[in-house]
Amino acid sequence: MKSFIASITFIVIFVLSGNVFSEENKRAETQEPSQDAKDNSLEKQDNEKVQKVKYVIDFSNYSGGPVRKWLESKGLYCEGAAKYHPEIELSVKDGKLFIKTKQPVRGFVVCKDIILPEVSKVRIEWGIIKYPKDASFERGKRNQALSFYIFFGSENLSSGYFMIPDLPYFISLFLGEADEINIPYKGRYFHASGRFVCIGNPELKETVISEFNLTSAFQTYYEKEAPAISGLCLEVDTTTTGGGGKAEAYIKRIEFLE
Repeated sequence: MKSFIASITFIVIFVLSGNVFSEENKRAETQEPSQDAKDNSLEKQDNEKVQKVKYVIDFSNYSGGPVRKWLESKGLYCEGAAKYHPEIELSVKDGKLFIKTKQPVRGFVVCKDIILPEVSKVRIEWGIIKYPKDASFERGKRNQALSFYIFFGSENLSSGYFMIPDLPYFISLFLGEADEINIPYKGRYFHASGRFVCIGNPELKETVISEFNLTSAFQTYYEKEAPAISGLCLEVDTTTTGGGGKAEAYIKRIEFLE
């Protein structure tokens, strides 16, 4: 498991982050969303029955002290620039974890040693204070104030480049200022195993609850049943945007549903 987490950290730091699109094709490579993928939008979840919550990451129970130590007590570990203040400022207020950048940086909060079988959906309560300037998958600048990676299974698939370690399937969810919702974007690498999906375009300081059907999306993107969730990672990346790399987002709660 340690080697797997190390691989995830390596890939996220050096490959998944920053501008992951080829210089020859600045427009993001996408797939047309199927009806199943379109149905992942929160607006179309209203009439669904209530499902049992299987696993929760709750950021509302902070009682004081160093935030990074508190995160470690919850099994969440800072990597990259997230280890250091003031490169990435972490704070908790009003029951929300705030992640703020003041310069071009890249950092991660990784959930280690987790296996979640029989999960169908994820529900995230979060929001954006400031979007990175000019960030857009459509224009080939994959920078985000906050994104959430979900890894599936233990089978490693080719990265597409011999110097980059292989990795299990993943879906990365993010809130975008103008990107189209529920389009499964591909990055420069991991075409067989990775998709990046904008699941909302909230106004600044607007708290939204995003519900995403992992089972349906995985089957649509990869044409097979989803294996158990095997890794989780929050990411902030402002390395290639304008505006001095400034961005800020917050997150209150993540729920995985049966």
